[in-house]
Amino acid sequence: MGRERERAELAAALADAAAGRGSVVLLLGEAGIGKSTLAAWTVGQAAESGVTTAQGACSAAGMPALWPVRRALADVAPELRWRDDGATTAGSDRELLAASLVEAVASAAREHPLVILVEDLHWADLASLLVIRALADAVPALPVVLLLTARDHPSDVPREVQEQLGQLPTHARRMALPPLEEPDVAALAGQVFDGGLTQGEVRDLCRRTGGNPFFVHEVLRLRAAHGEPAALVVPPGVSEVIQRRVARLSQGCAALLAIAAIAAETRGDIIEHDLVAGDAAGVLGEAVSARLIEDGPDGRRFRHALVREVVAAELSAPERARLHALVAQRLQDRRDPHDSPARLAHHWARAGTEHAAERAAYWSLLAARAAVAEFGFEAAVDHFRRALDAASTDRVSVSIELGEALQLSGDRVAARKVLTAAAREAEHAGRPIDLAHAALALGGGLAGFEVPITDDLQCAMLTRADELLPASEQAWCAAVRGRLSLARAGAVPSAVRIAMAEDAVRLAREAGDPAVESAVLAAYCDAIAGPDFVQERIAAASRIGTLTESRTSVHDQATVLLARRLLLVAHLENGDLAAAEAQALAYEHTASKLGIPLYSWLPEIWRGMRSLLDGDIEAALSHAASAEVIGSRADSLNAELMVFTLRMQAHLDRGTPEHYEASVRAILARMGPAGVPVMYMAAPARLLLAAGDPAAARSVLRAFGTGDPDGMPKDAEWLESHWAMADISIELDDRIAAGRLYDALLPYAHLWAVDGLGGAVFGTVGEQLGRLAEYLGRTDDAARHLAAARDQYERQGTPALLRRARDARPEPTDNPRIHHDGATWLLIWHGRGTTVPDAKGLHDLAELLTRPGHPVPALDLVAAAGGPPAETVGGGLGPVLDDTARRAYRQRLGELEFELDRADALGDAEQAERLQAERAMLAHELAAAVGLGGRARIAGDPADRARKAVTMRVRAAIRMIDRHDPALARHLTNAVRTGRLCSYEPEQPVQWQT
Repeated sequence: MGRERERAELAAALADAAAGRGSVVLLLGEAGIGKSTLAAWTVGQAAESGVTTAQGACSAAGMPALWPVRRALADVAPELRWRDDGATTAGSDRELLAASLVEAVASAAREHPLVILVEDLHWADLASLLVIRALADAVPALPVVLLLTARDHPSDVPREVQEQLGQLPTHARRMALPPLEEPDVAALAGQVFDGGLTQGEVRDLCRRTGGNPFFVHEVLRLRAAHGEPAALVVPPGVSEVIQRRVARLSQGCAALLAIAAIAAETRGDIIEHDLVAGDAAGVLGEAVSARLIEDGPDGRRFRHALVREVVAAELSAPERARLHALVAQRLQDRRDPHDSPARLAHHWARAGTEHAAERAAYWSLLAARAAVAEFGFEAAVDHFRRALDAASTDRVSVSIELGEALQLSGDRVAARKVLTAAAREAEHAGRPIDLAHAALALGGGLAGFEVPITDDLQCAMLTRADELLPASEQAWCAAVRGRLSLARAGAVPSAVRIAMAEDAVRLAREAGDPAVESAVLAAYCDAIAGPDFVQERIAAASRIGTLTESRTSVHDQATVLLARRLLLVAHLENGDLAAAEAQALAYEHTASKLGIPLYSWLPEIWRGMRSLLDGDIEAALSHAASAEVIGSRADSLNAELMVFTLRMQAHLDRGTPEHYEASVRAILARMGPAGVPVMYMAAPARLLLAAGDPAAARSVLRAFGTGDPDGMPKDAEWLESHWAMADISIELDDRIAAGRLYDALLPYAHLWAVDGLGGAVFGTVGEQLGRLAEYLGRTDDAARHLAAARDQYERQGTPALLRRARDARPEPTDNPRIHHDGATWLLIWHGRGTTVPDAKGLHDLAELLTRPGHPVPALDLVAAAGGPPAETVGGGLGPVLDDTARRAYRQRLGELEFELDRADALGDAEQAERLQAERAMLAHELAAAVGLGGRARIAGDPADRARKAVTMRVRAAIRMIDRHDPALARHLTNAVRTGRLCSYEPEQPVQWQT
């Protein structure tokens, strides 16, 4: 009644599905408003038109995770594989499950359009909601109507469920059902009473019931059964209506209905006759006639959850306890794998028998561990707490599990309290392994995704565990020492931390425990977080990935995320933004499966960082706000710091430092009277200086001038702080500090300065060296550094950094240059700078380019590049390729395989073709240089050997240049001649400088 508009919209949705266009409809309203009735009408319309229907419902308590989804799709997608306990699919992976469900629904819909109804989402578990959201995202492209119902009053819907429902896609139609109006109530009354009700009676009924269709209907039925006087005793709530209806049942039916109500608490209002009584089906027919229960596609069920709730509420406390024990025992006896531990725990916890508490604790512990495996941490916390109520529970070990679940659910304060108490009990009881377990859990578990530093309590617990653990427990000793190396950051010298971490890695490998080795490798990466160990960190983090690639537990997935975070930062430091982006995407892929706020805020930070590199300040600030919201739910200090960093850099880039000055001062004030080490003060001081206050910046430079090594450890913040101090030294006109900073940064010209976990990428150190050199009057050095920086920014696709580097100094002049700087060469051609790795062919080119038009013997070029002097070469030159050359060729072949894989992944056919050509040439040359059995062939003509070597080297160098500056490569290909005599013969005179 009164749902003409809603029925028209739902009919249109069914028609769209028949035409291949899917839709999502969420029916919202208070209990009894008619959501289920309208949903049932829609399912009936679909069935009449031959559309396949699937239905499931959520329960108020005790249902296993994902139960409503499983019930809804049991017949539609029977191919889905569910675990023995019926809770979820194999693999316990939310995203994998979502993908499987979407694929199963899509497969079913290929045959016929499909209507999927899931009712009472206000009682849904978070895992079901996340899967339903994924299905909702996919529905528009399928001939499917996804119909959902949920209460909408805040008191009826948990906050986390409200949040999940609020995140349904925008294309989902939210259809709030209003109360019935007087004409509709009158029409409803006309169906129940011949002649209906008078206008006054309708008005009174609307006032008394608030227009709630369920209330209206039940009051009308009560009046029809007992006559007009019954209208005078209409109850204020539906409970009294249901009580009167139950009172009309026979005593035997009412008794069985009470048992059914208790059992259905954990079965989504479905009545299981074997749990009620052997003859329940016949006796309960009376309740069917009374419209308290109804026959549905999955068996009998209560017509409305309120019916079940009222029936159960009318029982006395002793009777409810007796019935819960009866149901729990019958569930336990029937050994149905679909009866989850959570269901048995629910009933035993409410039973009143002698051993009920111990049985409730047993099943609660099983339910808690199952919930953790399914990432249902909030449910796990409740189950662990119930398990702790029993005297038979091992309080120490279960408390530690509870503490870990609390942390994963985001309640770090409660987790700390629980874990501290568990550690005290473990030490008092002489259980060092449990003490170690609690201490590690305090820092985020074995993986240690976010370990608090300067935490005296954590360090004391770890130290005590290290003292008490027997040497035979190598894995635990390794885990504790690795965590100590991390927790003591800032409190002990870096060398001490590195030694502790290395010892932990050794112990873990001796113990042969992959999980512990992964954890201590992560701690080792933190100990060597400075710019001197980028490649070592990449190797260690890659090793972590290898150790955890086939492991699926929550803690193992946290370790996977940690490895990806470490790799991302290292790739950023190397200036490989594509590799960093790949890690960011892989990280988000895993984090989204876990759905844990502690892991979920970082992708927003990285999006903000990338927005800054693209020059989109507003997008960066928006991502910072998103990260702040997620990080606050996790109570993450790292999230707070990275949001601070991202915003600080955004305001610097936008030129509005004064807008963030108050926030910078506030966070510095929180550090206390001791302040922060000078190195960590540099970045905030730079913003305060830009905002017009030079005091902190001058203090930083004074401290830098003292050269105190304790204030400037070469850790993850070293490059960032020196970048900031370089800016400060130029702004404050401190040439002495600028000179010292130039010398300090010069060995790291090839790296990029990165803040912390990737909160901001400041640019290549070479750019800052160019700016310092320009300030110091070293114009050639400035041109060289800035040209190299511009080349890197162009290749990495960072327009904001490229504009900044171009503004730092005008483009180089047209005078070409070739300059050797250790491991790299800088070539400037027509105002474009190109930086390439060192290679012998570049030495050959340098000799030729600086002597245009002059033939140079190939033997002289070999000698100039470090080969044997021409005059010492006899008739037998030895191997055609020496050992060094062969190793270099093989190494390059390996690099080409990696680059080919990347080019194929990116779909870059042109690049792949070039790489394949180079690989074929190198393979041919290497094969020609090696005889049978891998023995090097001996050349007979030294000049011919030199000719071949130089030709090969020069061609390889030009191909390398071509990847960065095709115009220069074409010029060199046309102008450079190789043979026994080599020369550089450009069409127009060119004067190269070195």
